[in-house]
Amino acid sequence: MTTRLLTLFTRTPLHVGAGASIGAIDQPIVRERATGLPIIPGSSLKGVLADLWDADTDKTTDRDGRVRSSRNLEKDITWLFGSDSDNAASAGALSFGEARLLAFPLRSARGSFAWATSPLLLARAARDGVPGVTADLAKEAADKLSGKDADSLALFGASAAIALPVANGAPKPRLVLEDYPFTHAGELPAALAPSLQKLLPDEPVLQNLPEHLVVISDGMLSFFARTACEIAQHVRIDDATGTADDGGLFNQENVPAETLFYSVVHASAGRSAAHRQHTPEAAIKALADRLADHLETLQIGGDATTGLGYCTARLA
Repeated sequence: MTTRLLTLFTRTPLHVGAGASIGAIDQPIVRERATGLPIIPGSSLKGVLADLWDADTDKTTDRDGRVRSSRNLEKDITWLFGSDSDNAASAGALSFGEARLLAFPLRSARGSFAWATSPLLLARAARDGVPGVTADLAKEAADKLSGKDADSLALFGASAAIALPVANGAPKPRLVLEDYPFTHAGELPAALAPSLQKLLPDEPVLQNLPEHLVVISDGMLSFFARTACEIAQHVRIDDATGTADDGGLFNQENVPAETLFYSVVHASAGRSAAHRQHTPEAAIKALADRLADHLETLQIGGDATTGLGYCTARLA
């Protein structure tokens, strides 16, 4: 078994729908039940990545005129992603964990915006093997944000672009995220920003990450993740008239652009009798090469034709 990390950085808002309305939101995103943090299910990732091998599928048209796809058992898609063929069903060599949140963009009163993370996100990243993010680093952040006032404290650079100037006799620098003020509780762990930058070293948007990174409490990050996603209003168009359908207004929730996720990818040897000669390393190489062919860009989720879901994707 071989394990690699797939880093995803949203270039445009992303919508992976939960399939059921919640309150005023007709089309909410998928979230963790307990924390409310947005996720990208492993099944969504697997489907998107398998689609990069679309040429390996055979297409047939049934009597009703519907086009059906089946995986060619001689092609890479079958041993990498599996097949449900009646006579040769097998699991694939690649397994995908859900993409978990690592840094979430928020409006900032100064510096335009900030990327927020929390001790919980860092502890999970350390457990999942994100390079440079250690359990000690997560504990350092948690210790600095402990106490009864934890939800009003934040770790950030005192002279960073998002920090408000010390004024009016305030003893410490402050910042404002989404209209909520936070007091400086200490500097960021020294290794944090460089470690996150190394996940996507060629991503120009992350070049100024140290100036915009902030660590806040788990409770506040969960609150912002529930309330600070983009809400887009849409109307259904009547196909017959070409105008807005009566009662067709609906609200769609999207994860904002510039959100950082990661997913753990496991690779095994080929699982079917016909493919056991393929090694885990070969599976990882095939995935990395195919991502490189697509310039390390994926479209995930719905509304691709209106520009949603485009992500930078890097396998390391």
